[in-house]
Amino acid sequence: MKLWPFSKAESHTRLGKESFIFLFSTVVSLELFLYFFLSPSTVPYWVTMVVIDFIFYIVGDFFIFQFIDRPLITLMNRVKRTSLTLKPSKRAGLKGELDEILREVDKLADTLSREREGLLETYNEYRSIVESLEEGIIMTKDDGEILMMNSGAEKIFSTHRSEWKSKKIKDFFRFYGIIFDKAKKVVSTKRVKKRLVIREITMSLRNKFATLYILEDVTEISNLENALNRAENLALLGKMTASVAHEIKTPIASLKLSVQLLKRQILANDPELSETLDVLDKEVRRLEERSKGFLEFSNPHYDLKPINIVDVVMESVKLARIRARDKNVEINFKCSQQSIPILGDTNALNSAFLNVLVNGMDACEGNNGRIIVNVERNLKSVNLIFSDNGVGISPDDVDYIFEPFFSLKTGGTGLGMSIVKRVITSHGGKIEVKSKQKSGTVVRIHVPIFGDENG
Repeated sequence: MKLWPFSKAESHTRLGKESFIFLFSTVVSLELFLYFFLSPSTVPYWVTMVVIDFIFYIVGDFFIFQFIDRPLITLMNRVKRTSLTLKPSKRAGLKGELDEILREVDKLADTLSREREGLLETYNEYRSIVESLEEGIIMTKDDGEILMMNSGAEKIFSTHRSEWKSKKIKDFFRFYGIIFDKAKKVVSTKRVKKRLVIREITMSLRNKFATLYILEDVTEISNLENALNRAENLALLGKMTASVAHEIKTPIASLKLSVQLLKRQILANDPELSETLDVLDKEVRRLEERSKGFLEFSNPHYDLKPINIVDVVMESVKLARIRARDKNVEINFKCSQQSIPILGDTNALNSAFLNVLVNGMDACEGNNGRIIVNVERNLKSVNLIFSDNGVGISPDDVDYIFEPFFSLKTGGTGLGMSIVKRVITSHGGKIEVKSKQKSGTVVRIHVPIFGDENG
């Protein structure tokens, strides 16, 4: 409702309305006082009073609007704008105390603007720090509802924070199969196959309790610790093996010599005793080979020189083909280059390649087997690929084929592939095995090239 009909304002301010009502009430009270004491009864008197009241209404409302309502409305609108934008407003049209009020509001807005910029800068810094951490961070409410998750947690669990927003932390732990140990610190996860260290911190957030979960991925550290323990055990085992092999080396040599002398002394007319000595000689030789294998495994020595690895592989294939004929196994060799230089030990590499080929022949025996040896040169390395169509290796056994004394063959020592891996790694290379039961096995060996990379 507009008390001032000529104004653009929808209504007066509360102070303007109260001022106008007070002023108009005063005038009406004065008129009532004159009426009771003077007792006028003429019509001109009442007409005059009505005209005076109308004039008073117009003039009073005009002055109240001009000097009270409009300045207050202007001040209120500019304060609202300042509160929204935190920018100084125009003070034109305001004077006196109202101008001072608006000036103080502008100072307050300027202070709040600086504080907001500081808070935003601090927030962005903390957010950047939290997002750059490799550790996963998850914050929950007191009822377990997930409030936030950083990129570290997304990386650890291969997920996105939007998938878990407002969900329960217990559902998160259950989904990833997180199992706490006795100390409730180191946990394992079934779904992502990792080991984590979880720290739980209780904090106050907006006058309510919240929980901060800090998750550190210690999978690599745990693997390194296991590898270190395994290396220490292998080192101890190697020393014991070397000691035992060294102790039995001399008795084996004496036993071998004695058997050979006995065979020479036995006459041809005693075939039964001669056959027994043949068996004994065979077993002594096998024992000698085992002891040599133990010594090679425990105390390897490689004489690295510039060599042509193509010649080494061809020599290994040539030797393997002699045995392959008896096993009905075909060996094919493929190489597009005649010379690829590496820094290596010919005898050690030859022995390693022969070991791989023998394992392939044993896997293909009696199955019209085929082994393909492919030599490929890259920019910085040479790749040797040994593929066979044998019985293959079960997934449970593939991870253990390089472990010492692990063998899938009856009577095997389990040192062959361990020695192969040691030879390849000593040459700065890598070896990997992929196999599938009834589909064959592929052994990939990568050795760095020596000399001019461009040939």
